[in-house]
This record gives sequence, structure tokens and C-alpha cells, in this order.
Amino acid sequence: MKVLCLAVLCLGVVIGGAGCGKVVPPGTTVIILSPSGESTIIRSGVYKGWGRDKVYFVDTKLKSYSKSLKILCADDINMDVVVKWIGSFAVDENTIDIIKAKVPATRTRRGDIDGFELSLDQFYKIAMDDIVSSITRTTISAYKTDSIREQREAIRNTVKEKVIARLKTLKYPVETADVLITNLDYPIEITAMRKRIKNAELKDLENAAIAKAEVAKARRDAELAVEKGKAKLVQAEADAAANRVRSASLTPEIIMIKQIEMYEKLASGPNNTAVLIPFSALGSGIEKTMLLKDSIDKLKK
Repeated sequence: MKVLCLAVLCLGVVIGGAGCGKVVPPGTTVIILSPSGESTIIRSGVYKGWGRDKVYFVDTKLKSYSKSLKILCADDINMDVVVKWIGSFAVDENTIDIIKAKVPATRTRRGDIDGFELSLDQFYKIAMDDIVSSITRTTISAYKTDSIREQREAIRNTVKEKVIARLKTLKYPVETADVLITNLDYPIEITAMRKRIKNAELKDLENAAIAKAEVAKARRDAELAVEKGKAKLVQAEADAAANRVRSASLTPEIIMIKQIEMYEKLASGPNNTAVLIPFSALGSGIEKTMLLKDSIDKLKK
């Protein structure tokens, strides 16, 4: 059935005075420009150029173009950035004249393409590359390198909006699918410096943690020492109280008796024949002392 329809179409064209048409290549829009200046857009199916008609083939496939940039940022540091534009030609009645005026036409005969090929690659290189690069450079250069990575999404949106607005102002026949900002890299020396700073910061954090632990230990030791001091003080107070009790119970008479007992023990040896009485035990008080000792000895019995 498909072959029959194509044969009928070719027959109709032949009756009308021309040969059989050709199929529009995939991803391509065909523009037929007549000598009178009229344009016909064919996006799919079969196309045919008549007599002095010019046939233009516009590449309408979605494509991407990347460019590496070295951008001097607000802190006088160069940042390596890759910007990528993704889009395609937008072919309609309003853009035909711009496409023909801005896009170089290359005479081509290749398969079903027999006419003038308009390449998006050439158009981007000639008309768009500088615009996308300039907008990207101007936008990013206003930032300091420290904030670029954190602000990447905001930067990307700003660049995309400005690129679309600029292309629209120029009435360029393209549709922008997206603009990407990738590979935000610092110079090698800056990367090394930032690594050193990061290591130093980590070391500071480690030292701070150690110092904090030492302070906590010193505080615990001090608290323990205070508690030990309190315990010693309590013990000392108890000993002092006991000494006061003992001291209060040692009357002069008892002290004298203890002295006499000690000297009696000293005199009990085989080589001793005398008992020495301290001078403080002599006098009017000795009788009382001896009587008191005698009484104590009787109680012991």
C-alpha cells in the first residue's frame, strides 16, 4: 500500500510537469525558496524543488556546545569553568529570513539532501559562542571563588535567563533547552592552598578537642582533690576533738602517777637500785599523789 501511494504521488507530480519528490531527512526541516521570494516550510514527508527554486536543509536536531573559560573572579582568583548551551534551530515563518541571512549555506549533495545545507554548528560558532561566553564570564566574575560552588545553581539560572533574553532580543532562530555550568575548578595552587587551610582547620579542631578534654580532666582532678581535702579536714577535726577529750582527762595527778609508774619500771631492772622522782612530784603534793596511786592500785586488785 505504501509503495502504491508513493507511485501515485510520483505519477501526479509527473502529470503536473515535474519528477518524483524526495523524503525529508530525519531531524531536518526543508525550506523551499521560490524566485518570487516566497518560502515553504516542509518538516516531514516529501519535498520537491521546481525549476529555479532553492532548497535549504536546516538541521533542527537538539545539539549541545561546550566551551572552557578561565574567569577572573571578584577576589582576583582565576576560576576554570565550562559552559554548555543545549538547543536547536527554531524554523518558522518569522525566522526564515534570519536563518538565510545569518547561517552560512553550504551546497550539498548527500542522499536525500540536494541543495543548500544550513548548519547549527556553524551558526553557533559564528553568532552565539561569544554571546554565551560573555554572559557566563560577566555573571561569574561578580562572585568570589569561595561562594561560586555553593551558588552554582543560582549562577546557572542567571546565565540561562540572560542568554535566552539576549537571543530573543537579537531574534535568533534558536530554542534554548538548557544552559549548564560545569567543572568549576580552582587553579592547582589555590586547590593546594585550600587543602592546607582545611588540614590546618582540622588540626585546630583536633587540638581544641584535646584541650577541652584536658580541661575537663583538670576540673575533675581539682574536684577530687577538694573532696579529698574535705575528708582530711574532717579527719583532722575528729583527731583534734579526740585529743581535746584525752587532754581534758589528763589531770596533773594522773600525769604524776604515770611518771612514777614509768620510773618504777626503769628501777625494776637488776642494775638499778634507786627510783628517780621528778622535781615536779616533790613538795606538798607528793603525799596526795602517793595516796592517789595507792588507791588506784587497790582498785586494780
